[in-house]
Amino acid sequence: MYILYHGSFGELVTEHLAMSELADRIVGLYDLKVTSVSLDEPENDMPEDIPLPECDLLLVLGILPKAGDLVPIIAERTGAKAVLWPVEDPNLIPEGKYSIEYELKKKGIHVEFPEPLCLLDTSENEHIQSFVESFGKPKFELRVNKKNKVIEAVKVIRDTPCGSASKIAAKLVGMSYEDMKSFEEAVMQMHDNECVAYMGPERPIMQQAGRLLADAIKEAIP
Repeated sequence: MYILYHGSFGELVTEHLAMSELADRIVGLYDLKVTSVSLDEPENDMPEDIPLPECDLLLVLGILPKAGDLVPIIAERTGAKAVLWPVEDPNLIPEGKYSIEYELKKKGIHVEFPEPLCLLDTSENEHIQSFVESFGKPKFELRVNKKNKVIEAVKVIRDTPCGSASKIAAKLVGMSYEDMKSFEEAVMQMHDNECVAYMGPERPIMQQAGRLLADAIKEAIP
């Protein structure tokens, strides 16, 4: 896996993955700071210092919209079989998204744009599926005191890519779920304190991510 990242979201996920069980699968990390790319000859705007290690999966995190035209070039030069490009902020949707998708598919490179990344539960692509086995839609295993309705232990089966699931899991031990509404509100508040996804009335991605987390915890209560 080769990671292109930029900005707070990109840095957060990159740091978490670099400290995870997938660390030994990461062949390179690069902060793609490019702000503008020529439409006619995007390869001329390729940073001179960018590494191009051979990889199966290219993970694109938080790069600026006008840098998107470099991704098909980078994917082809690294031999990537798939590109995973989450949308955590509508302001960072790549310009020419459909043409980029067309270029990648024309090169035989699978691409997915999950919104948000923690929505990803499965993939038809083996390389993305390998990633999703560890990171994506959160999954938990809970041990509870059914009489007192208190959480006694939490195991994270699948973490969110940013690490919010594992961070919140540690805070759940000892919490009561007798008043489920209050419990859900507390979980959502904990999530909002950790999440860096976009939050706006037109596309409340942070709220969507929080709902995914709260539902996963509820489903894990035996």
